[in-house]
Amino acid sequence: MLRIIRDLIYFAIIIFALYLFAKNEKFNSRYWPVEIKIRDVKLTDSDSIINQSDSALIPVNYIGSIDFRSVNPEKRKDLFIQHLLPAIVITRERLLDDLHHVEFIEGRIVKKKTISDFDSVFIVGMKRKYETDSITELKRRIYPHPVSLALTQAVLESGWGTSSIFRNGNNIFGIMSFSSDDSRSLIQFQTGDDERYLRTYSSVIESVEHYYLLISKLSSYKRFRQKRWEGRASPELLQYMGSYHESDQYAEMAQSIIASNNLEHFDNVAVDPKYKKILTLKSFLMKY
Repeated sequence: MLRIIRDLIYFAIIIFALYLFAKNEKFNSRYWPVEIKIRDVKLTDSDSIINQSDSALIPVNYIGSIDFRSVNPEKRKDLFIQHLLPAIVITRERLLDDLHHVEFIEGRIVKKKTISDFDSVFIVGMKRKYETDSITELKRRIYPHPVSLALTQAVLESGWGTSSIFRNGNNIFGIMSFSSDDSRSLIQFQTGDDERYLRTYSSVIESVEHYYLLISKLSSYKRFRQKRWEGRASPELLQYMGSYHESDQYAEMAQSIIASNNLEHFDNVAVDPKYKKILTLKSFLMKY
């Protein structure tokens, strides 16, 4: 009798192990994105801006705006950086997660394994979004450039947050609009100039996302994207940003801003892990 009970226990253990294995295979047959838990923070004045650390960042979405023209010039630069930093870091980490997702799918294709419906929908959407059918090219287009470069361009294009289009439309990077379907604002730089439109955005995060997307698709940044993929630092990458601005001194001014404000030390900032939600096997089994 005891032997029968023992055999039944062994059999139950084997069945349970097979069940876990099947669940684990199901879990590993598709990619599980990382979710960043973002806090909404209403801007009432400059004191609302959170002072971030140089390593673990609190992911925040600032609602509303402040007039950086009214901020003490001695404090303006640091406050502008602290205001913009979360949007750039959040966007970069989302892009890197998309890149890892593409690499996961690529790996399954190379091993001739089936692709889940979830991953199939994702890769089709990414190819459409970045306007390429090549996975190799898709990876180059998704891969984001350093935080310091995005910060530098934001500084130059918004005048440390003092431009009217930034104050009224969250357009940090001076991105133009050429379609009436865009959310945009008419800007007249000089009397008699042709009408020009600049994009407007619902949030700073949306502005940063669109900036990265444009640079990832436009043909004029092809060499830039290749150097970015090779892991070049911001000062070198600036040599391939000539089409971003009409000024011949653009790269020189940007390099000066990077050096004088020590912006490259922000390249290692990452979202604090406690604000990331990663699906584990345990949570997956509890769900199913």
